[in-house]
Amino acid sequence: MTKSEKPKKNLIKLFSNSSYRFISDFLNDSAEKRAQEQANENIFLKLKMASLQNSLVVLQVQDEKDEEKFETISGWLPKVVTNDSIVIRTQENQLVMLTIDRIKKVTTLSPSGDQESISR
Repeated sequence: MTKSEKPKKNLIKLFSNSSYRFISDFLNDSAEKRAQEQANENIFLKLKMASLQNSLVVLQVQDEKDEEKFETISGWLPKVVTNDSIVIRTQENQLVMLTIDRIKKVTTLSPSGDQESISR
């Protein structure tokens, strides 16, 4: 192999690796988006069931401004829960509106005493 062929092969290898990495990142992004949507759907179904059973709900919610911080909110849900956001009536009778994608963990306590938990 001559000296001019070696840089040419390295350049071809660099382009092929970057193209592969680009496609891989694109496909992984789609997989992550699907996983996020599935997690939102699971949390939504859990919240819907909790509202129908009039269960006490404890939520671990990600802070809007700082993704490293979380807060805990507990209370009851109305009978109707929509796909993208919920309103929870806290134990202090305050109403708090949250989007589903900020909820990281849901724990429910039904009136019969059954406890269930789901998280991302």
